[in-house]
Amino acid sequence: KMPKVQLIYHMFYRGIVMFHLYREGKGEKYLEEGNKMQDQVQTWVKNSIPIFENKLVLLEAEHYASMGNVVAAKESYELSVELARDNGYVHEQGLAYECMGKYLMSIVEISESERCFLYAHKCYTQWGAMAKASKLWKDWNLGLSKGRIEHSTIKHQRDE
Repeated sequence: KMPKVQLIYHMFYRGIVMFHLYREGKGEKYLEEGNKMQDQVQTWVKNSIPIFENKLVLLEAEHYASMGNVVAAKESYELSVELARDNGYVHEQGLAYECMGKYLMSIVEISESERCFLYAHKCYTQWGAMAKASKLWKDWNLGLSKGRIEHSTIKHQRDE
């Protein structure tokens, strides 16, 4: 049975927040709660892959990031971005880029992190979430980042 949309987003966002709180050193209970949210989303995937798959993969990325598995985290963030894009969820594509940017910043991959924030900004703007896009721009000082990134050599170009 398909859950109500409010419950879907509650579990999804709660899971993201729980994994972030765990990584900030708030305690094991947050990891456990994040895992519970991930497990719940996993049970819903069979109901509708296009709706749930990118959400589950983003929660998996957050879990891998929490466990210190850099390679798996990066791969899952990238896959979440692709799935959100392919299924038309530009706001969730932006969220995946933003979460990936925060993670990359935490492991000191600054230029790649800034690229992710710029892509997140583009997604939020495209979706019409101007306040969110402006806050992201201000919080991560993207005006400076954009100039640095445009003048650097870009090793891998993402699909837009």
